[in-house]
Amino acid sequence: MDLQIFSASEEHADDWTMIFLKGMKSCKWMKRYLSRQNITEYDVKMSFLEDLKAKTSDEQLLIGYIDGFPAGIIRFDRYFISGTSKIISHFPLLHPRYQRKGIGRKLVKKGTMNAFENGIKEIWSESWALNKKEINIYQAFFEKMGFESKSYRLEMSCSTASFFEEKSEFNKDIEIISSNEISNDIVNLISQAYGNSKDLLHEIENLGDPLIAKSFLNRTKEIFESLGFEVNCLIAKYRDNLCAGLLTATTNNKGMILEIGVLPEYRGKRIAWQMISQYISRMKIRRISEVVLGVDEGNIPAIKLYKKLGFQRTWFGHLMLLVDKTKLGLNNDYEKS
Repeated sequence: MDLQIFSASEEHADDWTMIFLKGMKSCKWMKRYLSRQNITEYDVKMSFLEDLKAKTSDEQLLIGYIDGFPAGIIRFDRYFISGTSKIISHFPLLHPRYQRKGIGRKLVKKGTMNAFENGIKEIWSESWALNKKEINIYQAFFEKMGFESKSYRLEMSCSTASFFEEKSEFNKDIEIISSNEISNDIVNLISQAYGNSKDLLHEIENLGDPLIAKSFLNRTKEIFESLGFEVNCLIAKYRDNLCAGLLTATTNNKGMILEIGVLPEYRGKRIAWQMISQYISRMKIRRISEVVLGVDEGNIPAIKLYKKLGFQRTWFGHLMLLVDKTKLGLNNDYEKS
């Protein structure tokens, strides 16, 4: 089969939409998800066109054709680590006619080559599913192409309608200050906290380095603001001493806890509990129904805290890094020519 791969443009909108819907619906749980979310053909097409307009130079939307028939699509988005790119969840997506014929691997290879030639240093894959069986399918697919597992993630969600703020348990020694700027204080707090963290992703991203943490937080803020979120930084003081930092992102229908870190010497004082509680309460007042966050599956202390606050697991996630390029037919030293 002669596969031709193009950078997607407006003229590909209908083909992209068709592949997306047929590819998603070929999987039972994704078909149910589309139905529950009431995602229509129009929604997919408009989302594609909006993404196309917002696409940056280090992002890719690729579409493949076999004998003129639309066969598959893939997306490479900016990752939060500088100089990296990620294949986002559910991609590559293939028309059912072309599944299990090596088309997905070719789309991954083409996007990877484009990324490296554009100066990208690392390629990640980020997969999310409603159960671990589906995650295992993604893992097996990417392992065959040289990707290695780096972090198993959980997305957890809290309904603000059922949240009750226990103000009587608030510690008056804790002062929380809000800002829209990534200050040196929040950078240092997050960096120091993540340098002693049970979340594998913090170690992978090397966020214990203040310079890397600053770049990471600024990039996070930039990306979420470009998606229409209001990003807010909160700093906590315990008896006038800086002790914790929290980064949130909010839209009209969702609140997100992006990053939270408490200095080791201040853990166990319910500081994270108080910061998150106040944020959820503000979302409830604004009639925002849901607050979500992501956490490493092995970060048991954090998961226990989130459950006490009313968070429940909604999705399983998996992050993988391309390590062995030879499995994609590339040299391991393949880089910008």
